[in-house]
Amino acid sequence: MKTRWEVPALKAALAVAMAITPMMAIAQTMPGQTAPAQTAPGNFISGEWDGMIGPLHLVFVFGQTPDGGLILKLTSVDQGNTVVPVDRVTFDNGKLDVEIRAAGASYVATLSAAGDSFTGTWSQGAASLPLILRRPGVQPAFTLKPRTIGTVPLEPCRTADGNIEGLCGTVSVWENRELKQGRQLALKVMVLPALQSGASDAFFPLAGGPGQSAIEAYPATGYTNAIRKDRDVVLVDQRGTGGSAPLKCDLRDMTNVQQVLGEEIPAERLRTCREQLSQTADLTQYTTSIFADDLDEVRAALGYEKIDVFGTSYGTRAALVYLRQHGNHVRTIGLEGVVSQEFRIPLTFSRTLQSSIDQIIERCEVATACQQSYPDLRKEFDTLLARLDKEPAKADLGAGPSKQTVTISKGLFVSTLRPALYQPEIISVFPLMIHKAYQGDWSIYISVAFTIRTAMDRSINRDLSISVTCAEDVPGMTEALIDKETGGTYLGDYQVRQYQNYCKEWAQGRVPADFRAAVHSNVPALLISGALDPVTPPAVSQEIARDLSKSQAVVLKDGTHGTGTPCVDGIIAKFVATAGTVDASCADEVKLGPFLAEPR
Repeated sequence: MKTRWEVPALKAALAVAMAITPMMAIAQTMPGQTAPAQTAPGNFISGEWDGMIGPLHLVFVFGQTPDGGLILKLTSVDQGNTVVPVDRVTFDNGKLDVEIRAAGASYVATLSAAGDSFTGTWSQGAASLPLILRRPGVQPAFTLKPRTIGTVPLEPCRTADGNIEGLCGTVSVWENRELKQGRQLALKVMVLPALQSGASDAFFPLAGGPGQSAIEAYPATGYTNAIRKDRDVVLVDQRGTGGSAPLKCDLRDMTNVQQVLGEEIPAERLRTCREQLSQTADLTQYTTSIFADDLDEVRAALGYEKIDVFGTSYGTRAALVYLRQHGNHVRTIGLEGVVSQEFRIPLTFSRTLQSSIDQIIERCEVATACQQSYPDLRKEFDTLLARLDKEPAKADLGAGPSKQTVTISKGLFVSTLRPALYQPEIISVFPLMIHKAYQGDWSIYISVAFTIRTAMDRSINRDLSISVTCAEDVPGMTEALIDKETGGTYLGDYQVRQYQNYCKEWAQGRVPADFRAAVHSNVPALLISGALDPVTPPAVSQEIARDLSKSQAVVLKDGTHGTGTPCVDGIIAKFVATAGTVDASCADEVKLGPFLAEPR
């Protein structure tokens, strides 16, 4: 299923994966260690250290060379135990410094006084993420103490990667909010307390997907860290996701590469899962409007009169619905990768994705180095689509007994480009990926596509995603509308037909009569979009801004779907701090990396 809109933590973790994966496909083999001279004894940190960046598990194993130098083997466990090439590693006076040029990454950290953990920052491109390394089995003590906020008792907790500490608890709500009887759901809440006393309002970021956990998505973002200096950050997992009574069912065989890439869900699996989940859950009660009422109940229980609502991708829909239903409690609203109320998954994907692809090809044509490397990129892309339309391609993933052959149809190929182009790293490798596929070498494409699909499946609750989509998006898709929105595009109606088939087998919830009506408000609003976004283009943001009388729209000319940079982090943090128009001139300085040339 393709309800995969962008989410911050996933984007950050994928940035790590995506910068490595194309290089693996290009180079085929990568050295795993290096040994520069050291000024401190390497045996002090020798052995294994574990850490996580979002869902990615990294293993650092330090050793020594005969002459006393330090070597490092860095393994990305979740990428098939890929050994990542380390170009430089130093450890001196408790400071660790690692450089990984192939991924454009570095890690700088400080060893704890007890010598059992490194606390530092993984930097890659514009992203800077906390990364704590610990000896296997080490469980550090909490620094926060239990406390009650409002009427909600909270206990110290950590994010799944162990890098960020907060306070966790639950707020119980009725599954059927209208009847107020039957099953109750415990919504998981994580509060990141303000680092200094300040604002009485709190920052509530809403995750994308639909189906992403806010507790997984937001703790490590740059703007979360900045906003937390003065106000609490409250993360609430939407009902059916994360730790909030998650809907859990194996909709697809994740060992089947064909199903993973095509996001194919067999009808019999959908029926089986619906029947299994329906034994305990009412699948008609998992919609955005119901979640907005849940969120307000959490706000009230925690005792915040006013909150700053922020959403990315699908989270912008949730934020706007909350603003409509509970606007008297909204101090500010921020939207990134903006979705209008008229937006329908996946109906609008065909034209927005086509616009993104065309812009990228046009940029290659006017970039001297890219044009010289790929002088016929447009022709190669069009020819590739024509070939796939006539006869699907075959490609292998894996080796030996684990090797699987995948059939790549035109629809499958184009549909996987959409989430790939959320990543600036993949935009940079896009011309090379197309050129190699045109030549019959699908290794870069298959590696990128499989990495993205599997990473998204780890982060998105698919059952909740289907429930939302089948209630809010698929109903009302007439044949005339489908033809209008998808006719003549690269993708066509490939994804629309998949969604329609999914919803034939799923329970359908109801939405309010005014669900698709524009949301009007004079609450201060910030809207951020990227010109290269393959799913939520700037035109949508500008349309919504007209209905929000105190709005500021920011367009990143080189931005895609949720562009995490210090510039964007600063714009968001300043907006929440001031609740007014902010200086966004740095947006013009956000640039894509150069297009990757074919290795000689």
